[in-house]
Amino acid sequence: MSRHMKVLREAGLVLDRRDAQWVRYRRNLSLAPEYAAVIDAVLTAELNLERKVA
Repeated sequence: MSRHMKVLREAGLVLDRRDAQWVRYRRNLSLAPEYAAVIDAVLTAELNLERKVA
């Protein structure tokens, strides 16, 4: 998982913040709206898929 997050961070898609032993990630809010829309669509699709499986 951390390798995937590193790739996203290096691409500028997410920002990270250390919190003791944890690293917290969030979407980079300064992304172009087109990129943000794609990320939101992927996250929404993933959430919907998880709900169907559960």
